[in-house]
This record gives sequence, structure tokens and C-alpha cells, in this order.
Amino acid sequence: MNKTNFRLSGLIFLAGILAMTNVQAESEARKTVEKIDVNTAQEYLAQHENAVIMDVRTPAEFNLSHITGAMNINVQDDSFESMVAGLDKDKTYLVHCTKNPAGGRSSRALDTLQSLGFKNLYNLEGGYIAWKEAELPLTEAGN
Repeated sequence: MNKTNFRLSGLIFLAGILAMTNVQAESEARKTVEKIDVNTAQEYLAQHENAVIMDVRTPAEFNLSHITGAMNINVQDDSFESMVAGLDKDKTYLVHCTKNPAGGRSSRALDTLQSLGFKNLYNLEGGYIAWKEAELPLTEAGN
């Protein structure tokens, strides 16, 4: 192998290592969505104007009752990814569905948000049900 081919092989090898390291770092970043309980979430929202509650349930569920001030983007809608892609990635999003079980709608939404480069994400522990059980502010149908 001549000197040029040896150098080229070395550069290709290094590029591969760097690419794998970058993919691993991105994968690790995606695993770090913190859970936040409803009481802490309410305090956080009161202290941070940049924070948004994102309700990923269906519009029918949202219209019956939702966390006051929440925005609704249905994760089951085929255009979910394009709808959230236009949001401000610098804001903090507290994402929830009905109960936020592992692998549920909020998990799918958080995966999509992370893949689009959102970094300030929280998974609202217990979702809408936990918020309601804690008797925190809700907006009911007709209000």
C-alpha cells in the first residue's frame, strides 16, 4: 500500500469513528428526557415564561378537559412531525398524554421532538390524570 492510500485509509477510518461517536452522543442525549411531577411542573410553569405544556392527546380528549394553558398537538395525526417542526426549539416543553405510560403517546411525541432537535423536554409524570387528581387548574368543555 502506498503512502497516499495509507493516509486515505486512515482518514476514512477516523471519519467512521467520529461518525459513530456522534451517533452515540445523539442517542445518549435522546435518553435523557427528565420526568417531572405535576406539582413541580406547575411551579416550573409559574416561574418560566418560556415553558409550554404540550398535550398530545386527540382534539376530542383535549376539548373535554385539559390542563389550563396547554397547547394541543395530536401525536396520532399524520402531520404531527410537520406541526411540531415549526415550533420554537428554544422553549421548554412539558409533554403529556392521558397517563404517560412507558411507550405511550407522550413517549412517541418525545421521540419525535428529540429527533427534530428539541432539547428542553420534560415528560409530565402521570399525565393529565395525575394533574386532575392533584386538583390543579383544568379547563373543562364549554369554558
